[in-house]
Amino acid sequence: MKRNLILMIVGIALLVSTAAAAPTVIGDELFPVLQVTGADEYVHVLVLMTPEPSGQDVHNYVQDVRAEDRAAVVWDYVSSIADEAQENLLDRLYEAEQAGDAHSIRSLKIGNAIDVEATPALIREMASRNDVRVIDLLIQEQVLPASPGPAEPGGNELDEIDWGVVRVNAPDVWDLGYTGEGVIVAVMDTGVNYNHLDLASHMWDGGPSYPNHGWDFAYNDNNPSDNYGHGSHVAGSVASDGTAGSQCGVAPDALIMALKVLNDNGSGDYADVWAAIDFQVAQGANVSTMSLGWHNVSAASRSTFRTHYEALNAANIVSVNSAGNDGSNQNWYPIPDNVKTPASVPPPWLHPDQPLNGVPAGQITIGSTNSNDTISSWSSRGPCTWENESPWFDFPYAGGAQPGVIKPDLCAPGENIKSCLHNNNSGYTTMSGTSMATPITAGVCALLKSHDINLSPADIDQILETTALELGAAGKDNTYGSGRVDALAAIGAVGNLPDLNVNLNPLYDPYYVPSSGGTIVFDAIISNNYDVNTEGQVRTLAILPNGNEYPLMTYNVTFQPGINITANNVTETVPGMAPGGTYTYIAQVGPTPWTLVDEDSFEFIKFGGGTDSGDFELGNGNWFETAEGESGELVSAPSEFALNAAYPNPFNPTTTLSVSLPEVSDLTVNVFNIAGQQVATLVDGQMTAGQHSFVFDGASLSSGIYFIHANVSGQLNTTQKVMLAR
Repeated sequence: MKRNLILMIVGIALLVSTAAAAPTVIGDELFPVLQVTGADEYVHVLVLMTPEPSGQDVHNYVQDVRAEDRAAVVWDYVSSIADEAQENLLDRLYEAEQAGDAHSIRSLKIGNAIDVEATPALIREMASRNDVRVIDLLIQEQVLPASPGPAEPGGNELDEIDWGVVRVNAPDVWDLGYTGEGVIVAVMDTGVNYNHLDLASHMWDGGPSYPNHGWDFAYNDNNPSDNYGHGSHVAGSVASDGTAGSQCGVAPDALIMALKVLNDNGSGDYADVWAAIDFQVAQGANVSTMSLGWHNVSAASRSTFRTHYEALNAANIVSVNSAGNDGSNQNWYPIPDNVKTPASVPPPWLHPDQPLNGVPAGQITIGSTNSNDTISSWSSRGPCTWENESPWFDFPYAGGAQPGVIKPDLCAPGENIKSCLHNNNSGYTTMSGTSMATPITAGVCALLKSHDINLSPADIDQILETTALELGAAGKDNTYGSGRVDALAAIGAVGNLPDLNVNLNPLYDPYYVPSSGGTIVFDAIISNNYDVNTEGQVRTLAILPNGNEYPLMTYNVTFQPGINITANNVTETVPGMAPGGTYTYIAQVGPTPWTLVDEDSFEFIKFGGGTDSGDFELGNGNWFETAEGESGELVSAPSEFALNAAYPNPFNPTTTLSVSLPEVSDLTVNVFNIAGQQVATLVDGQMTAGQHSFVFDGASLSSGIYFIHANVSGQLNTTQKVMLAR
């Protein structure tokens, strides 16, 4: 019998409101649909698997990986977890497909989910499995208006630059030599007119597998052409180069990766967006922009959205999204649901004005301003909340009694923005919306990435928010965010980030160690090209012949400005019991809080002896044993006592802090709860001069505010506040 694919309307739930309560695994919207669906009909569902993906685990996995390698490492990590978790169910679904009980099966890696159309009986069978967490109804929703409206040609004046591009000072940045060259911007939208004269020369080259510069997830083919108009306009605001007469792009040399996630009527679902996020991580995008979202998203799906943007963050892909156009629509979408999801996902950096009631994630949210630098009346307003979503339960709003997460994060020109037309390769059209403000901001992100491709999402968010033009109320607010984006001010702030380099020079290359054991000797040079003292770390590790990492030493270092630090004849001992094979010795440098900025390495070969278990100790050469005043003196004693800021803060469940001691001192560091009760002692004893790091583990404590109090020699006292957010 022919099986009909049905599109179920959520309102069916009203017809079966007297039905039995839904099993926990089956979503509230899906359960009533199953009651009225024929045995031979399909229902489109999203199956969320166990284990639930953890963005924090992904972040921890790549924290010591170089920025340029992070996307590939993240993709390998999430793919391996999803492949193992989904293997058995996918085998069952492919079997069911042969029997006609399922079709359109798709594995989603970052979210550890499966998108499938299945019969009610098969859905109930999946709900009984131990490896399935949640099954939700997946329906195509009208995300954009049914029609973008008639084209409004904006003219083809030669050398014209659109007002929004000028307003964010992009041309001044081009004059400095930063145009987005070498930066891949993934555009998730209705597709792209990749033949438009302004875009054709700098579309992403996906090779023979992706001949049309991306993928169409809405129709599952390799041609992400735009038959609607929204996506071409967005892509043009990122990278239109003016070949056809009007320069509409902020980053005219950036490469556009076209990812079509909405169909030709502007409809789409979460699964296509999640698949597109998988794609851009796998293919190594640098910036991600999306100008769409949903209201009233289930808790499970919101959590999965947040996990996706945490993964983008870990992969060093900066992401921007539109806040939405419901600011004047509060009756339909009241705060805290006025800003759409996934724009409601917390940003990668928390502004000092943001109450410390949650942890960062990875989504920079954009509101819209007009030519007078006034907020557009329809630009959506925050705050948002994640108080009901596992595992975070953070940024509480509690009916307005708590502040939530401030949104938007920034604003940009969004009214009467001119950009590329989808059905005319030399034409332009004018549109308005936060959809237009977002790609302008994405273009600014591409300019920053063309200055330094290794800038992290948190770096870029902090730069943009601290250099934005202040509008509205002082500080960050829920109307303008931190203000209107300023590309020139932002590019000028890039030089204020740490610039550290490390070089290792082994005594021999290649280096051979006899089977009885021996030593490796090398010189190390660390350069601090930053113009102020930088608190940071030197970390050393070895890669063993079996591929495992073997951590060696971590040093807290004060990198003085503009100097080269030299450590000569550093010696590491390799014992005879060490297994034979090729080793890699690695040195890494970065600021505190720890972010890997640079690393260098060399190989050495151990002959014979030992086992491959890795159960042995390498000798730890002390880089810092150098006479006073010589070039190898790596650490300057701090000039004064300080309790340095804990990171991360908020935290779950651990945070790290450091204490600066100018001389040998008796140091006590205690932790107190908000009631004044002592809950932990981090150190109590004599410490040498220098930097000392401590970890506060709150695993056994409840969420809330805690105070870390440091006392030196019974005389100097200081306290800082931290938040444990579960």
